[in-house]
Amino acid sequence: MENDLVRIKVIGVTYNQIENGMYAMVLEDEESSRRLPIIIGYNEAQSIECLLQKIKTPRPLTHEFTSEILKSFEIGIESVVIKQLENGIFTADITFIKGDERHQLDARSSDAIALAMRSDAPIYTTKALLEKCGIEKESAGERSVKVASRQSIPAREAIARVTKPGHAGYEDVTDANLMNMMEEAAKNEDYEKAAEIKLELERRRRNAE
Repeated sequence: MENDLVRIKVIGVTYNQIENGMYAMVLEDEESSRRLPIIIGYNEAQSIECLLQKIKTPRPLTHEFTSEILKSFEIGIESVVIKQLENGIFTADITFIKGDERHQLDARSSDAIALAMRSDAPIYTTKALLEKCGIEKESAGERSVKVASRQSIPAREAIARVTKPGHAGYEDVTDANLMNMMEEAAKNEDYEKAAEIKLELERRRRNAE
């Protein structure tokens, strides 16, 4: 099994326009750059995106709180392995360590990854799963990624944009003011607005390249 594993990392979270109110967490094989998109909910997307963007919240989110509990009891995360059930839903095996003890538990892929990222633990999947549900980086293009759905729809049949068009109302706002607005939104726990502003800033950076 270990020889069949490939290490992957989270490269971003994108709004999924195929399933309303859902998001896609995009993982990438560190060697081949092949990507594995997984549909996740808003709360999980918010947790991962805040970590990626280094947004500090006034109070800890669920995964951050859970991570602090593990650290308090000196429990580490050895690894996370992403797998797929027969019904197409992605899940994960997460291995906890405490001293010489190891315990493997089943978890939702988004929860396992959110905790692994906060512990700097490696994330893996199998070569077979990456071949089955992954996409080539080049085929995704700059503006879109293909999404594997919870209903086991093949990844190549569903498409979600990585970035939305420029958000109406932000056109005349400077980058510096947008940064201040994003920090203020995060401070007020309006994470959806903070993520929205972040997407606008990323869109501007890409257009300037």
